[in-house]
Formats: sequence, structure tokens, C-alpha cells
Amino acid sequence: MAVKTMSQKTNTGLYDAGWHELVISSAAYETWTSPDGKIKKYVDLHFEGYDHMNLRIYEAKNKETNVEFKIANLFHYACAGIIDVLKDPTGKNPVIQYDDEAENLVGTRINVFFYKEASDDGKEYSRPFDTVAPVEQETEHVSWTADQVVRLKAAAEKNFVRIKGNKVDHTTNHTTTKSTTTSDAELPF
Repeated sequence: MAVKTMSQKTNTGLYDAGWHELVISSAAYETWTSPDGKIKKYVDLHFEGYDHMNLRIYEAKNKETNVEFKIANLFHYACAGIIDVLKDPTGKNPVIQYDDEAENLVGTRINVFFYKEASDDGKEYSRPFDTVAPVEQETEHVSWTADQVVRLKAAAEKNFVRIKGNKVDHTTNHTTTKSTTTSDAELPF
């Protein structure tokens, strides 16, 4: 028998599938032009501790009202740039007034859903899904309860299944080990 050593590396869980509460470190608006010439605005987000990952949220408009909702939801869920909560003309429904400057998103927290996607090289990578959810918080104008966060996460997962055709797969952190064999006299430390 030989004396063996093994290094133990614990997965940080940073890129595990499932929900992650992230802090936005930078945000910038960009535009994308489709092959047929249509221009679409998006906001490109980066997060603290995730140097090589970004999330792009493209504008999406309600087909009946033509009101943009996807980027607006990002500001709402992040409680970013919120100026006031007003009443609509009927006086029944609250209307959020906000400044949509991308810089207002920096430093805010949101929940982002990561999923695994196979690439052409056969490896599996984590990707952030573009339907986000708020974190539990209370601010001057907008608050999110734990129940609201749970419901919005469930709605985002339902949207993920509808768009990606995958079932939601929540994995847990795991430990990876690498074994090496050395002689009794050779210890690597």
C-alpha cells in the first residue's frame, strides 16, 4: 500500500442552478439590431463576485398597450430609481414613478435564477435567466414580503419552463476531490 494525498476543493456554489441573491455592480443600456433591421434596447448587468458573467434583459412590450414591462420590472423588483408611488386617473391603482437611468440599478439586490446549459464543446455552463425576482426588503416607496418573493420566483420558474422547455432543476453545492499517489517519503506539503 502507498500513502496517498488528495486535495479537497469545495464548490463555492456561486454558479449552482437555482436562485441567487445578487448585487448589481454595473448596468448599462445597449441596443441590438436584428437581421431584419429591428432595433431593441436592453440593459446589460454585471454582479459583485461574478466577474465573467452578465445578464442582458431585453425590452418587452405589452402587445395591447405597447407599454414596456421587462426592464420596468427590473427597476421595480430592484427598488431602483423609485421616485414616488402615484394614483392612476381612476384613483384605484398605484403607479410607480421611477428614473430609468441604468446607474440607479448599481448597488441594488435582485434574485437571479441560474440554469445549466450544454455548449457545443460538451461542457455544461451556468446561465442567468432573464426573468428576475425581488429580494425581501422594505423601502420608502416599495416593499417586498417573503410571500411576494416566493410567488414571483414561482412565476419566473414557470416562465423559464415555458420558454426553455426544461424542468426546473435545483442542485446543491457539492465537493470535488482529486486524488494523487505519492511514495511514502514524498508529501506535497
